[in-house]
Amino acid sequence: MRFVLLAVLVLVTSGLMLLYMAFWWFSGAESYKCDLAAGVDADHMSDMELLITRSSQWVAYRNCQLVHARPPSWWIPLLWLGLLALVAVALFLWLPVWKARRGRVVELAAVDGGHAVRDDLAEVAARAGLERLPRVVVDPSALSVGAVVFGRNRRPVLCLYGGLLALRARDPGAFKAVLLHEFAHIRNGDVTLTYATVALWRVFLCLVAPPYLVGVGMYLYHQSGSGGSLWAVPVRSIIQFLALVALMYLARSDVLRSREIHADRAAVRWGADFGGWHVTEAPAPGGGARRRLASFAALWRSHPRWELRRGALTDSGPVYAVPALPMFLTGAATVLINSQLSLALRPYLELPAAPTSQAVALAAAGLVAGVVGVTLWRAVIHAVLTGRRPPSGLRAGLWLGAGMATGTLLSGQGTIEQFFPSRNALLLLFLLGGPAFTWWTAQVARLWVTAWRGRTIRVALVVSLVAGGLALAQWFGWWYGSGAPLATGWWYDAEGMRQRLEQLYPGPAADHATMLSGIGVVFPLILNTNALPLSAVAVAGLWLVPLAAWIPGRAPAATPWTRTAAADIEGAAEPPAHRPPRLRGALLTGLCCGLAACAAVVTVLVLPGTGASGAATRGGSLQALLFLAWTYLALVAAAMTAAAIVSVRARRYRLLVTLIAAHTAALVGVAGVLVLLLSDGCVGGLRLLKPSSCAWQPARLTFWLDLHITLDFALMTVTAVAIAVAAAVSATRRVPVLRRRLGRAAGPRRDGPAAVRRGPLVALCVVALAASGAEAAYRQDRMPRKVTDYRAVQDEFRQVSPRAGAGTVTPRTRARQVDAWNEIGGKDLLDRFRRDRGRLLAIGRTFARRKEPPSYLFRLRPVCESIGRTAVDAGRYFGFPEARGQLVWQRFVLDAANSTLDCRAALDHLRAARYKQAGAAIGTTFQKADRAYLRAEAIDARTAEIRRAAGR
Repeated sequence: MRFVLLAVLVLVTSGLMLLYMAFWWFSGAESYKCDLAAGVDADHMSDMELLITRSSQWVAYRNCQLVHARPPSWWIPLLWLGLLALVAVALFLWLPVWKARRGRVVELAAVDGGHAVRDDLAEVAARAGLERLPRVVVDPSALSVGAVVFGRNRRPVLCLYGGLLALRARDPGAFKAVLLHEFAHIRNGDVTLTYATVALWRVFLCLVAPPYLVGVGMYLYHQSGSGGSLWAVPVRSIIQFLALVALMYLARSDVLRSREIHADRAAVRWGADFGGWHVTEAPAPGGGARRRLASFAALWRSHPRWELRRGALTDSGPVYAVPALPMFLTGAATVLINSQLSLALRPYLELPAAPTSQAVALAAAGLVAGVVGVTLWRAVIHAVLTGRRPPSGLRAGLWLGAGMATGTLLSGQGTIEQFFPSRNALLLLFLLGGPAFTWWTAQVARLWVTAWRGRTIRVALVVSLVAGGLALAQWFGWWYGSGAPLATGWWYDAEGMRQRLEQLYPGPAADHATMLSGIGVVFPLILNTNALPLSAVAVAGLWLVPLAAWIPGRAPAATPWTRTAAADIEGAAEPPAHRPPRLRGALLTGLCCGLAACAAVVTVLVLPGTGASGAATRGGSLQALLFLAWTYLALVAAAMTAAAIVSVRARRYRLLVTLIAAHTAALVGVAGVLVLLLSDGCVGGLRLLKPSSCAWQPARLTFWLDLHITLDFALMTVTAVAIAVAAAVSATRRVPVLRRRLGRAAGPRRDGPAAVRRGPLVALCVVALAASGAEAAYRQDRMPRKVTDYRAVQDEFRQVSPRAGAGTVTPRTRARQVDAWNEIGGKDLLDRFRRDRGRLLAIGRTFARRKEPPSYLFRLRPVCESIGRTAVDAGRYFGFPEARGQLVWQRFVLDAANSTLDCRAALDHLRAARYKQAGAAIGTTFQKADRAYLRAEAIDARTAEIRRAAGR
């Protein structure tokens, strides 16, 4: 799985580097002008101000990018990746041919005593379980005591060194030990993996890296020649490239070191004498600093140190441990893959739509679940079968989170033109998200390892990895949608958010000002937590997967899968019979808290001061918003109470039972809300909807989208709260004073009959899974595939976003902004208007001079409509990048638009033979067109002043 991670990282990085090269070589020289025309001052603006400046003019910025930063055709990146794959395959097939070429090696039959050596090889191959002997060649010039296997799994080639053949007569045991090690590579099937890794690495270094570095150099050269100041992105690209090379090399070395350890263990298992490997070891470094330096240097080698290899032969613990380096590399590589895949797809999408974001997040999370999850499961299985303490997963999670944070810095998420995010503290969230994932995975593995009864445990492993991967995908979706923008320093404007809520949910806002202010604070915090349509399924998996482990009951002393697994682990034994801790208390606590949430919702409807009754499910109303807010608070409070009670009492699997209790409370509360909605009007005094009628109306659940979004928000919040409560209780129980005050955790007690216990669990799992699946299907069906109204998106951002500060801009930068504004469209708009105004005046003069009939004035229509189109295009274009000029520009657009409206009115009067009104409207049309012309001239004059101030 680590090889798959490395391969995906290489391919995704290569594809993105191709896009960067295309931008830099073909459109990069012009794309920066879009920023200048928007008023960006990269020398003095923070990332937050830059984000606001771009997004508040999103329509103009997007149109500019489509012209001046157009990506290559979609088939070019695919062709590039296909070419890389073909070259990698060709290199993979050519490497064994090159290694086995004539002049370097000879066939075994051509060596003295070759037949006797072949007989020994056949004997050793049979001991290793090989069905046939691979092709054998000899490298007589190699004097070391060793051998190497290359080629492919189905067509391996064993190359014996001359020094090894000389050892055969002197020390047959050592000779056979080396052969068993090489045959273990064939038996383990890692030959193809090894040389595929080598081929990918070399193709990246030879075909991807050189043109990319040339492209970066060209961009930097152009920036220095044009006076550009956007240095952070290309410089970070170089740093990112160097870091990627280092990460890939470390990942490659880690994959190759791992295969050597497993080959050693297989060889010893087949009877090899591990003392037969003749290696002269250097003495261990003396000081602590030197030991750490030696350990760091060992990370870059493709073969592990001999003391580690020999230690792994006597103690299987390190083999099944959860090492820090793979966790760190996995975290960094996954974030880079998620970021780079999103960036590679963005130019070909109108906006990062939910389906694409979901697919990218699932791909990245699947890689983490595959690498980290499998490693943790192997460690837990080994610990259970050998009687050791299973890993908690927290240390692995910290390294995973550290890798994610590092990958975020390298990829530039949370930054635009700065090297570091403005809110660096948000990176600490990765140090919480990583341990949460690994903690859950380790506890689920421990629970299912002792509860599974099947012949193979792969089913439980795959189900848990899928559930954990879905949950992690939600994390990636939230970070990419909300976390990264917040890291730039941006945050919602409280007053703007409140005004937005009042527009979406009209009603007597003054009567509920406090509640609206609270919603305006909480809503941005939970926004995008349900960004992916599968959020309901992801949340359900976190507590249903462990809950299902209580259904089988007590596991027998020996299960089929443990007997198979124990055969491959030294010192393994059948684990003792295990009974999960009693769950009845957690379920009853969740049930009671869920009923309390239902009672709270009913109370909210009864009390008149809450304003939650009489909600309209179509169109939105303030009553609906208040009801949803109170429902959210009731569900979260009930779940938090259940989580706190159960977490304090839990002794084992604290995180899992806390999640089960919290979500049981939430599920009961949601069920109560849905029953209340479907039976609205049947109980006097409980009037949720307006109009209300006592009738079973399931259609209410399908058209009230806000209810589904609120429930998703509540479930995601409940999950975060449950994890936080379990972590807080676990941390406090490590403090002796607090542990004594909290008291001992409740121990296991005998359960009732299995039928009594299994029935409710099965019912709960089925209901929760069906509800989450239906919710995911509903969200998937309602999910917008693309953004159709960019103007609405821009206007919404302007409303809820703070205003960018008016900083001091140097005359030189201001002149560059004005030049870019004119060059990419501003001057063209002004010239278009001047031409149309000239045509307008020409028609008017001709009419007055020749005394044409009134019908002649109908020739004004195409001219007026052309002026109107110019006004519309000017309204979609950037504002003038200077305060005084912007005021003139706004008046110019307004006058041009009004002249078109007056012209239309005049022609309508003329058609109706209202000549007096038509003449007045035509006069107004010419007056406003003249005013717009003066504004255009003033803009040119202001441009000239700015250029003179800059010395141009």
